[in-house]
Amino acid sequence: MPSSPSVSGRFSGKNETVPLPSQARPETSCRALLEKLPVGLMQIGEDERIRFVNPHFAGMLGYSPESFPSSIKDLINPDTYFHSQHTWKDMWHTMRRFQVEIRFRHKKGYYILTENIIRLILDENGLPDYAILVSRPADPDGKPVPDRHLSLFDPLTSLPTRNYLDSFLDGALERTRQGGKMLAVLELNINRFKIINESLGHDAGDALLKLVSKRLIHAVHENDTVVRLGGDEFVVVLEKIRKPADVVSIAARLMKTVTEPLQLSGHDLSIAVSIGGSLYPRDASDAGTLLKHADIALAEARRKRSSVVRFFNPDMNVTPKERLITESELRRALDRNEFTLFYQPRLCLKTGEIASLEALIRWNHPGEGIITAARFIPLAEEIGLIEKIGEHVLEAIAHQLVKWKTENTVRLPVAFNVSTRELYTDGLTASLKKTIAETGLSPHLFELEITESSLIEDMDEVRANLCDIRQLGVTVSIDDFGTGYSSLRYLSTLPIDLLKIDSSFIAGLANSEGMKSIVESTIAMAHSLNMPVIAEGVSAKEQLDFLIAKGCDQIQGYLCSPPLPPEELEMFLQKHGAAGPRLPGTPL
Repeated sequence: MPSSPSVSGRFSGKNETVPLPSQARPETSCRALLEKLPVGLMQIGEDERIRFVNPHFAGMLGYSPESFPSSIKDLINPDTYFHSQHTWKDMWHTMRRFQVEIRFRHKKGYYILTENIIRLILDENGLPDYAILVSRPADPDGKPVPDRHLSLFDPLTSLPTRNYLDSFLDGALERTRQGGKMLAVLELNINRFKIINESLGHDAGDALLKLVSKRLIHAVHENDTVVRLGGDEFVVVLEKIRKPADVVSIAARLMKTVTEPLQLSGHDLSIAVSIGGSLYPRDASDAGTLLKHADIALAEARRKRSSVVRFFNPDMNVTPKERLITESELRRALDRNEFTLFYQPRLCLKTGEIASLEALIRWNHPGEGIITAARFIPLAEEIGLIEKIGEHVLEAIAHQLVKWKTENTVRLPVAFNVSTRELYTDGLTASLKKTIAETGLSPHLFELEITESSLIEDMDEVRANLCDIRQLGVTVSIDDFGTGYSSLRYLSTLPIDLLKIDSSFIAGLANSEGMKSIVESTIAMAHSLNMPVIAEGVSAKEQLDFLIAKGCDQIQGYLCSPPLPPEELEMFLQKHGAAGPRLPGTPL
């Protein structure tokens, strides 16, 4: 094999002090120290040529420093992705320090599995300069290992893969045990990534994954690790955690950084993400369980369908009664007409009258009884069934409104949620137009509720479709307001009639001055845009008193009424009349 005098020469860098070991400089005394180290040490240039190797590393592979190969390519199997030029260069800007197993080729032709710490150094211009690799055999006897390639780094983002995580996490936990600190695993998912891929193309999807990868890297400490599990899922491993509150702060910073507005294929976008976390040793003592608990927390966060962080707690464990809904069950439910609608009244705080209703879909499961939307809507969106469910909801509402009109009982507008997918086509507009024409119902009896997070993927397309819907005379409201990051930026430019404050903010009114400030400023902001405000999830008199004092227009929640099937709703309205239930503090 070729050799190069530079391999056994000075330990070099352009203008950089090498931090391993202890501020080492390329003087003779330092070189002598490096050559006596009991571990292998190698310096690799950006061109993949070997600049320095110490005797321990050379001897581990059966060479002397003078006869050592001149390129890293001569030491690693050509099929091993790790040393490819693309990955090697990209990683300088994503993973500055990491640990990895590498199978180096021995002079006799077999391979030795080694454990390595790698530090990537940039020059004074921020360009790749060289890598420092500290190595030791994984097997103390240096026994040869089968030459099988494990993909340790993702070719798209250059981040470590699940294979890397599997070998890395056990070591990280052991370091944490010895250091007496804590370790956190954060699992992150890009919400509705599939829609971006389908609407803007796979190149745009790939570009988004690269951007998210870079944002994650820049948002964590150098000693922390970002991994791409696959698809749109990432894992961040946080080491040297002192207290749980630190993890909460880091997760919030990750959320804020990743969801900053961006441009993709000529579109102004802001993505929404969900994060689930678990903490060692609080939640688990081994790597497998720690990852499992982070995954359970992520599933809990994804149910919110907006940018949310959830940390594992034992109550999240899935019981048999809360088993996962299967795709086949969901499809059969639609065919068998197992979906039904409940209606929850909204109370006008100025008049004390019931102003409108919200239709909430439920699944009357033959084995489990009534199942709420949170348990099956995410799956329906994932398998492409949400449009059909949306059509079913619209037909059921229209049928009920016609029935009430014929019986001259209920004459109230009905709000209903629409999915993100429905906002990206003109099918919803066509369905509404057809329904209004065939039933003869006033378009003002229909109100579309759109979640704030559904607006942030392609504003131009959504805005155009909402304008068409509003021209029909249909009311449009924003649901769960305050849970996304595009609120103030886009609210004034959209054709919106009403704003609904998310129930999480209302729940915090009793013990959080910050929540009070947020709710008060949201009401004031909406009123400045001539938008009435509806508060969701109102369940206590103290919440009601605060909302009345701050000028909120309507409330919805158990303090007024729970969601009711049509028959019970009719009885409720007959009992209370158009004025609705008498609540303390509302007008007579």
